[in-house]
Amino acid sequence: MKTVCIVGAGPAGLAGAKVLLNTGKFNVNIYEKASRIGGIWALDENSTQGFLHPDTPTNLSKFTVGFSDLDWDSIDLRSTQQDALANGATKSGTAPMFPKAWQVNRYLEAYRQKYVPDEVIQLEHQVVATKRSTESGEATWHITIRDPQGQEAEHNFDYLMLGSGFFSTPRPMSQNVDRVDPDLGVKAIHASQFRTLSDLFDKPEDAVGKKFLLIGGGNSAGEAAAAVAQQLSDAWYSPKTGKQQDLYKDCKILHVTPRPLYALPPYNPIDQECKAYLPIDLKLYDLKRRPENPIVGSAGRVPKAVKDMIHGAIQGMVGGDQSDLGTHALRISPEDPRSAVYVALSESYPEFVRSGLIEVQAGRVKGLDRDRGGKGATAEIERVSGDSEAVSDIGAIIYATGYSPASAINFLPEDVKEALDYDPSSLRLPLILSGWQTTTSSVPDLALLGFYEGPYWPMIEMQARYTAHRWLSADSSAPVIRPYEEPSKLHDLRTTIKARGNDVPQYWFGDYLGYMEEISSFLKLERNDAPFTSDREGCASPARYLSLDSDKSQANAIMSDLHKTWTACTQEGRYTARAAFRALQGNWIISRTIESKLPTFPSVVLSGTASFHPRQVANPDFDFEHLYIETGTLRLSNGVEMSARRRYVYRYSESRDEMSVWFVKPENDLEVDHLFHNLTFPHGHVVAKAHHLCVKDMYWTEYIFPMEGISLHRFETQHLVQGPEKDYIAKTKYSRPDLNMY
Repeated sequence: MKTVCIVGAGPAGLAGAKVLLNTGKFNVNIYEKASRIGGIWALDENSTQGFLHPDTPTNLSKFTVGFSDLDWDSIDLRSTQQDALANGATKSGTAPMFPKAWQVNRYLEAYRQKYVPDEVIQLEHQVVATKRSTESGEATWHITIRDPQGQEAEHNFDYLMLGSGFFSTPRPMSQNVDRVDPDLGVKAIHASQFRTLSDLFDKPEDAVGKKFLLIGGGNSAGEAAAAVAQQLSDAWYSPKTGKQQDLYKDCKILHVTPRPLYALPPYNPIDQECKAYLPIDLKLYDLKRRPENPIVGSAGRVPKAVKDMIHGAIQGMVGGDQSDLGTHALRISPEDPRSAVYVALSESYPEFVRSGLIEVQAGRVKGLDRDRGGKGATAEIERVSGDSEAVSDIGAIIYATGYSPASAINFLPEDVKEALDYDPSSLRLPLILSGWQTTTSSVPDLALLGFYEGPYWPMIEMQARYTAHRWLSADSSAPVIRPYEEPSKLHDLRTTIKARGNDVPQYWFGDYLGYMEEISSFLKLERNDAPFTSDREGCASPARYLSLDSDKSQANAIMSDLHKTWTACTQEGRYTARAAFRALQGNWIISRTIESKLPTFPSVVLSGTASFHPRQVANPDFDFEHLYIETGTLRLSNGVEMSARRRYVYRYSESRDEMSVWFVKPENDLEVDHLFHNLTFPHGHVVAKAHHLCVKDMYWTEYIFPMEGISLHRFETQHLVQGPEKDYIAKTKYSRPDLNMY
C-alpha cells in the first residue's frame, strides 16, 4: 500500500485524505502545525486569534462552501453558549445560507469525524523540510517533521500532497508601499487581523476626527472598509453606545484603490426585471447560462470582448456604472483602458460610499510618514493621473494587500521548486502547474490542492479525485494539460501580472463551473442531478458529481435542499425582501403628503431627509437591522410650519425571509419598542404590503421598491389609515441625493 504525507488539515488536506482513504489503496498521514483542524477556519465561537472573526460570513453560500457528501443541515450548529443564540447560531441548529466562520469549522469537524480517522491526523506537527530521491527508480519523499516538544524526525513516503493553502501568510505592507516610516505613531494591521475598532485605537477618544486608511484594490479591501464602516455605524446608532456623543466623532474611512471595484451583495437579481433574487453563487454558476456544447473551462488573460461583456453583466447587476455613488474612483468607464472586472463581496460597501463614510480615492499609497505633531500619520497618494497628494490626520491603517504563498511551499527542496518553475517574486502565479493546477509532469508524485487564488471547496475535492486517479493509473507521470495550462501561456500570464496588465482577471484560474464539468467528464463521474429535471437546470454543486465511494444519501440531501432553494427563489420570490432591505441603507430625500378627509385632522405636507443606519442586531430572532431617522419641515394646510422628526427600526429575518418595521421607545429612541408592521412580498412583485390594527386605527400599508439590479434609487410608501378620529392617506416619496459625477 502506497504512503502519502499530507501537509495541512484545512479543507484541502481533509478532502485529500478522505478521497485517498476511500480508494483503499493509500496509507495517509496528515501533519498540521496548529492545535486544531480547519486552516483559516480553525476557530470556534469565542476565538480571538486567527485569520477570521468567528462571525465572518462566507462569501459564497453553503452550496459552494461544502463537499459532495456532507449536507450542511446534518450538522448541529447550535451555540455552546448557555443563554445566547450568539454569533449566528440558530434555534434549530440548521445552517444559514451564508454560514459564519465558526460554523464552517463545525462543518469541517463533522467531515473529519465522518471520513478521516483520528489516527490519520497529527496536530501540532510541522513539516519543516523535505527531500525527494529517485535512486530506486521510484520516488521517495523524506519528510522532516517537528513535534510539539520541538523534536525533529524524518519519515519516508511515496507521495506528497500539499493542502497548506495558497493564502498562507499575510503580505507585509512594505511590499505595496515604497516608503514606510518605522515610527508611524499609529497602528497598522493587515485586513485579516481586524476584529473590532479597539484593534486600531486603544481609546475611542483618540480616534476623534481621524481617518482610517484602507489600502488595497481587491475583495478583502472592500470587505475590510465595509467592516470598519459597519462598526462605526453601530457605535453611533446602537442602544449601548449611541448616546455617547464624542464616540468616534467625525471619523471616516479613506479607501485607496488602484482600480475601480464593483461591490456585490450576497443576493443578486435573477434577471433584468429584478423581481427575484438568488444567492450570488447560484446566479453566477447557473448551468443554463453556458453554451449548449459540453462545458469547458477557461483561464488566464481576458480578451477585450469578454471583458466588456462581463462589465456589462455586472453593471446590470449593480444598477449602472456606479457614477451615482458620488466618487470618480468607482466609476467604470466604457472607454479603454479599463481593467478586468474586480469585485468586492459586500453587503454594505456601496451605500457607505454613497453616504460619505467611506471616501474612495483612485491611486496607490507611495509613502507613509508620521505627522509632525506626532498624533497621526500622513499618506502620500499617487493618483491614477500621475500627480500626488498628501493626506494627513490618519489615525489607523488597514492594509488589504493580500497574502504570500511562500510559506506553504518553502519546505520543498530547491530541485523540486526548480521543476515547478517557482518564482518567489510572482505572488499570484508562483508555480507553473498542470492537471487543473495540481502537479507537473517532472514531479508526478507531488500534488497541490487549492494552490491558486480563490479556490472553492468543490474544486479542491475534484482536484483530490483527479490526483487519486492519476496516482492509481499505469502512467501517473502524464498529467492532463488543458489548453489554458500550456506553459507558454502561463509564463505569458505571469509576465503580464507583473506588468499589471489590464486584461488580467481578479482570479486568473476562476472558472469554477468549467473546471468542475471538465474533471467530472474526464473521470467519468456519476451525474446526480435529481430533483432537477436535466443537467442544465439549476447551478453547479459538488453533490452533482459523484464517485463510486460517495455517500449518496448525503449528496441527495444536498441536492434536495439546493432544488428547494432554487425553486423558492425563482418561482416564489424568496429573498426579495432581503434585497430590498439591503438597498434601503443610506441617505434619502423625502416628500410626504397627508390628505385627510376629516376637518378635525389637518392635511399636511412634509419635506426633509431620512437615513437608514446599519447596526448590530441584539435580538437573535433577526439577522439585520437599520435605525431609521427622519427629519423635516411639516407644513399644515393653514400655512403653519413646524419641525418634525421620527424614528423606526427596520429588521430582517432570514429564516422567515421577512422585513418588519418597529417603533422605538419614547424614552430612548435608540431602543426597539413594539411592532409597527410586517411586510410581505408577493412573488413577482417588488411591492410589499402590510395591514394591522394600531389601538383603534386600521392601517393598510404599501411599499413600492423599483429595484435596479441590487440598487434602489427611489421608492414610495403609502399608508391608508381609518379609525374613529382618522381617515387619511399618507404618501411618501424617497429619492437618493443626486451625487452623479457625470
